[in-house]
Amino acid sequence: MSTAAERAVLHVLPHPGGGGEAYVDLLGDMPGYRFTKVYLAKDPRPTPLELAQGVLRALRCCRRHDLVHAHGEPAAGLCMALLALRPSVITTHGLSLSRRLSGFAHRAATLNLRAVVRVADRTVCACRAERASLERIAGAAAARRAVVIHNGIRIPSPRLEAERLETRRGLGVDDGTPVAIWVGTLDENKDPLVAIHAAQAASVRLLVVGDGPLRARVEREASGTTQVLGQREDVPRLLDAADFFVFTSHREGLSFSLLEAMGHGLPTVVTSLPENIEAIGDAGIAVRADVDAIASALRVLARDPAERARLGERASDRIEEHFSAAEMERRTRAIYDDVLAGRRRVS
Repeated sequence: MSTAAERAVLHVLPHPGGGGEAYVDLLGDMPGYRFTKVYLAKDPRPTPLELAQGVLRALRCCRRHDLVHAHGEPAAGLCMALLALRPSVITTHGLSLSRRLSGFAHRAATLNLRAVVRVADRTVCACRAERASLERIAGAAAARRAVVIHNGIRIPSPRLEAERLETRRGLGVDDGTPVAIWVGTLDENKDPLVAIHAAQAASVRLLVVGDGPLRARVEREASGTTQVLGQREDVPRLLDAADFFVFTSHREGLSFSLLEAMGHGLPTVVTSLPENIEAIGDAGIAVRADVDAIASALRVLARDPAERARLGERASDRIEEHFSAAEMERRTRAIYDDVLAGRRRVS
């Protein structure tokens, strides 16, 4: 356990990488707190033995921490004992388990969700749409125990035109060619294939950034107007080199990739999920998740530089107004302070 001057938070994550780890890293400079991450597994598809070992690691670690913050329904459910033993917070991160399952598995996930929300001192949802999903899935009582704290990003530095042109030259793109960019995991939920086919239909240059199980198929179906760049360490440079962002997921929380693109002043074409619409507001175009609708929106942005500039400026403004990492950190710190103070009053 730590001193009153610096309190220790154990972040329990299902595995390295992804939105959960990005979330924790953005909170890393929080005054008065220090963080430790523990992973329940090394990758997204662990064996039962690996999960059991991960839970034991978390139980051992929690003794030295003042508060436990679990990320996602599976991690929270597996570590429910930790949530009861220590002051605790869970972040639902899109409710992906409950939303993607059906039948008996969905029923089990719903019961798990209701249990972890009841046991934890506080539940954090990343947007209002996610809290509405929580209420639909787990009931009004669960939603009443939840607070909305928008995901946020660090505001990027202003784009340097010389660097932008250099990056485009490295990609073989001249300055007059409109370029769309897609960033994410190459899987069925994020659906890079619909973005590729829409870009082909609209005759729009597309950069695809990321890796995942669909990588081989993405590379097979990409045409000469699409570049599959794989996993990259220079995503901010690529965002600055692009003209607009396309986001084609079928199920989402509040995407850090989408917020990052908006922070770089990119207008967006997104699938019309409530979470995406809440993020973009009037700074992008929300459409059905099909090739024709996405292609039509891409054509609009490709042909109209003035509209791109208007939407891009609004996107930057929305990030500063609603989705900054500083505000996310401030409000999360207030939750930690409140939970710890409440537990002290009870004990």
